[in-house]
Amino acid sequence: MSRTTLPFVLVGLIAAFAAQCSSALSFAPDLEGRTSSASKSRADFLRSIAVGAVGGAVSLASAPTAASAAADVAGLKPKLTNLSDGELKKIIAADMIERSFLVSADLTREIYDERSVFTDEIDSYPIDKWVKGTQKLFVAEGSRVNLVGDVDVSPTKVEFRFDEDLMFRIPFRPVVSLSGSVVLDRDAESGLITGYREIWDQDVNAVLKTAKMKAADGSMKPFPIIGGLLK
Repeated sequence: MSRTTLPFVLVGLIAAFAAQCSSALSFAPDLEGRTSSASKSRADFLRSIAVGAVGGAVSLASAPTAASAAADVAGLKPKLTNLSDGELKKIIAADMIERSFLVSADLTREIYDERSVFTDEIDSYPIDKWVKGTQKLFVAEGSRVNLVGDVDVSPTKVEFRFDEDLMFRIPFRPVVSLSGSVVLDRDAESGLITGYREIWDQDVNAVLKTAKMKAADGSMKPFPIIGGLLK
């Protein structure tokens, strides 16, 4: 399944889990024997689940109109151009540590070019769709994001590592755990971020097997649907 925005993947996730709950769908045939690259992105994981989505799922959000997109841009704060490496490092570290932007999408937009592109292995999408899709896909207050080590900044790129627990905004609120790195491309003239790429350390199956859900006693238990399918 090809996708261009996270909200559409959310539809697939909901449909796939609904089908699993009725014992009408198995992911195993899709995942077994699948060739893995050295690293996997969040998009790989979402696509692996979304392939099982049943047809006719109702979209949770319509695509933004040109008028609404223009209004969003008009309300943005001025861009923070030509920041020093130290200033940019401080902002990105705060976005990670204080605002958990990987799951909340609460990033400092002033340091991003509005033409910045968020890319996975097969698709690219603009910052506005990434922000709105991330907010709809993840439960920020039920997720955990840690910055691992330092934020490395140069005139052309920014790199940092993370580990996280992702809670999906779908039935049962499953949580998966993973680690990886983020690479942000930086424009040499303006200093603004023009590209985002997230890379996972684990492959799809490994991440799926970490799925948990909250039990009646409040503890986190292995998610039975995923665990049973990937044994």
